[in-house]
Amino acid sequence: MKPVVKVVGLGPSGSAFLKTYSRAVGVELSRQYFKACGEAVPVETPLVDPEFVVDKVRRFKFYLWRKEVGEVTYLKPRWYIVNKKAWVESMRGENLAGETPEVLVKAGGPYQSIGEKIYVARAYIEGIKLEDETAYFIFPQDSIGFYWVFPHGGVYNIGAGFIGVSNPVPYIYEFIEKWLGGGRVIDIRAAPLTIVPQITLYDGESFRIGEAAGLIYPLTGEGIRPGIISAIELAKALGTRHPLRNYRRAVWRIIRQVEFQKRILRLAQRLLAKGRTPIEFIEDSILREFIEENLGAKTLFIALAKRPRQGIRLINALLR
Repeated sequence: MKPVVKVVGLGPSGSAFLKTYSRAVGVELSRQYFKACGEAVPVETPLVDPEFVVDKVRRFKFYLWRKEVGEVTYLKPRWYIVNKKAWVESMRGENLAGETPEVLVKAGGPYQSIGEKIYVARAYIEGIKLEDETAYFIFPQDSIGFYWVFPHGGVYNIGAGFIGVSNPVPYIYEFIEKWLGGGRVIDIRAAPLTIVPQITLYDGESFRIGEAAGLIYPLTGEGIRPGIISAIELAKALGTRHPLRNYRRAVWRIIRQVEFQKRILRLAQRLLAKGRTPIEFIEDSILREFIEENLGAKTLFIALAKRPRQGIRLINALLR
């Protein structure tokens, strides 16, 4: 019989675990818990009920401040924008009662993760009109991080986070004025995000899922999909003779992506210190992999082979 599990933290990954695993009791880490994000998930993300989809994205535009540097368009929507609060609460269901937990699972996101963190801000704004089903990523010239603009069912989700910036809220207001040309802020909040995570699937006393396990992509900050997948895979693994081994095997592809992206992030910091910006090496094939979270050394090297001089410098820096 599967063990009774206590899962601490009921964001997307913890709630998905409750929905997936029948012998679990959930504990809220904090009534004030909040995660600043774009509330976007790839369309293939498990457990996404269409009832909670408030918008869709099929076009992605990338800017170096005001200069457009790339665009990726799909024939059909590639991301769903969800009402995250309602969706997460719908997955919690009824907690198991009357049995003593035998296994602890940590799902407290950045509040339980191990690794370098920054603060990220998210605002809902109204009073602007952009292209339908389009997401925008705007990279400043002098910082590592980006702004995002996502549609959100009649309003827009605006966010930002940068390495070395402890309070991104003023940056959001400046962005709304200077890049968007105005807009009325309905709500704005900030929260920590793990950008250089230490992968920890088991810490000696508990299993970990989602961002608490370090399963968050450093380049995009995407944590919902890997959080959902890790919850489902741990729920499966706990019913086997070797749960940790099977859990690690199931999320190995995510781990490899996280570790590779950590190296790219460090490379970006080195380039910026030398007055260069990583966006100058970008082309549409890399942007597509960025969206798909499939960016790897092979894709990067093939794209850079078309620009040998820049490619050699970037590859040398990456391999150091």
